[in-house]
Amino acid sequence: MSSNDYRIMVISDIHLLAPELYDDGAAAQRMASGDMKLPLESDRIMQHIVDRAIAERPALLLITGDLTHNGARASHKRLLTHLERLEQHGVHTLVIPGNHDISCPNARDYRGGKATPVETITRVEFAQTYARYGYGSDARRDSASLSYACEPLPGLVLLGIDSNRDEENRLRSRGDTADVYHNAGRVKPETLQWLREQASEAHAQGKHVIAMMHHHLLEHIDGEARFLPNYIVANHDEVARTLADCGVRMVLTGHLHITDAVSDGSITDIATGSASMHPMPMRMISLDSKTGVAQVATSWLDDLPQQLQGQAREQVEHAAPILAGVIAHRLWSRLSDKMGKMKQMLVMQGVDTAALPQNAQQATVLMMRHMQQPLTHSLLAVTRGGEDPQQAPAIIQAVKQGIMGMAQEVMPSQAQYMGPFLIDNLWPRVEPMVRSALEDLNQVGSPNQSATPDHVLQVSL
Repeated sequence: MSSNDYRIMVISDIHLLAPELYDDGAAAQRMASGDMKLPLESDRIMQHIVDRAIAERPALLLITGDLTHNGARASHKRLLTHLERLEQHGVHTLVIPGNHDISCPNARDYRGGKATPVETITRVEFAQTYARYGYGSDARRDSASLSYACEPLPGLVLLGIDSNRDEENRLRSRGDTADVYHNAGRVKPETLQWLREQASEAHAQGKHVIAMMHHHLLEHIDGEARFLPNYIVANHDEVARTLADCGVRMVLTGHLHITDAVSDGSITDIATGSASMHPMPMRMISLDSKTGVAQVATSWLDDLPQQLQGQAREQVEHAAPILAGVIAHRLWSRLSDKMGKMKQMLVMQGVDTAALPQNAQQATVLMMRHMQQPLTHSLLAVTRGGEDPQQAPAIIQAVKQGIMGMAQEVMPSQAQYMGPFLIDNLWPRVEPMVRSALEDLNQVGSPNQSATPDHVLQVSL
């Protein structure tokens, strides 16, 4: 490493749960069993991250949101102890909030047999809590959000962008009539103008600029804005265009728990998966402060106990039904009319349609019987990133075979017609998204089709 290099470590989505908020009782076990992450091991994992950072001694650690498991005040206080230990060893940390961190009505104590509500924190309290980690007097603050700009290293300006909607959350504990929680994102117009001013000023002074926020800026998977709208900022085109126009070339994100990178030719969105979920990724950016070239490398917490690594992988594998449910609900809402017409036609022909699924839940169960393996393989590949295009054809073929298998189960006498009907109507709707995810492509089939390396890449600031 030359004297011009800055080393910056990046992690995301710790979802730290303070140890005093759970025990080995039924409430904690129920919560953990339904999570793709390891919430009951999150504090232990964070200790390993701190040990790793102290050993590698980056100049800066960036955390791109979802610092805590649903924003419990006790979890924020626990995270501070980890950040303070980093500071004591010369590793400065900067944070940005995620959708789970502020005014979250889902903050719970999981001790005993039943989860009970606990206190969360406000936006004002978040800034006070993390005053030494981005919100101090040395930072310039946006008056419309929790966004800030600072110069943590000479010649490098960081834009911490608040993309959350927690101001719209409602909590019974604060006197509201109902609990309302938002996990989607957007960047306010006032904040966007403020970001433009900060970036333009930094560039005018000859400084490099990078940004971080919780929600995605660009579509990492084709169709993300339609199928997974809560994971990309609602006004993503406008935000990306504004940042690119004022010279921002790299933004660090999280939220979807996938380790992926995508570029639109002007700006690169580098998403880091959850530190508390298989395969527990972290990024290391080596920035040449003279040339502005950033080399990004990815590694994993592979020094964790083998038992813990195995447990993390199993949690992801067990999430295949969740993925099936998301797919089934999306497709059911789009194809229900066609399915209804086809059913009427079959009934008129005297065909027994009793085994056809009647709703998205039944369709999910049917899908899992025939496509659990390809869905599991897909989930593991996408969360890790760096997808192998050689595996994609086999997974895609297994999905089509699963569709044919579903047709055979629900209507054996008409499977030769039903199977092709489903493939002809289902597959075109999901193929771009499936190929984008499995082959690590973007804008599949268009003249602008592209691929951006996920694990090792270079960005010129």
